Amino acid sequence: MAVSIEIEGLDRLIRQLSPELIAKPLRHFFERAAITIQNRAREKAPVDTGRLRSSIAYELDKRPVTLWAKIGTNVAYAPYMEYGTGLFAEGPGAKGGRHFPPGGALDVWASRHGFSSGAQVAQIIGRRGGLRPRRYLRNAFRESAAGIQSLLVRLQREIREGWDKR
Repeated sequence: MAVSIEIEGLDRLIRQLSPELIAKPLRHFFERAAITIQNRAREKAPVDTGRLRSSIAYELDKRPVTLWAKIGTNVAYAPYMEYGTGLFAEGPGAKGGRHFPPGGALDVWASRHGFSSGAQVAQIIGRRGGLRPRRYLRNAFRESAAGIQSLLVRLQREIREGWDKR
């Protein structure tokens, strides 16, 4: 699961500019933006053991001129935390019916929280209709918008300074 940052029309602009002029500023922009969102998502992520929070990472385009950044996690239950399940599901492929998760998948969590089994927790979740979405990644992206705007201004300044030195 990931949230991506892309600038539309950037590839067209790059063809018109010198890649040497924009490669470093673009890489710095995408890295700073990704770290901003990553930090906010880690603050907002639901925490039990801390596994989900610590797994939130970013990846940058590896081409000489960076065109994208991805922020996300590889934890299997992350989409359920982000988008919810069952009646509360908001994400891709949301079906809308009641959701009864497999009890075995919740056994460890249930034992840490005083339940007799994961099946007991699954029944509670199913009766309620599912899990409510936590929106930790999407909200982090939305709340980081102002910071990313200032990073875009900085990017513009860095490119202009490089252009003036030519």
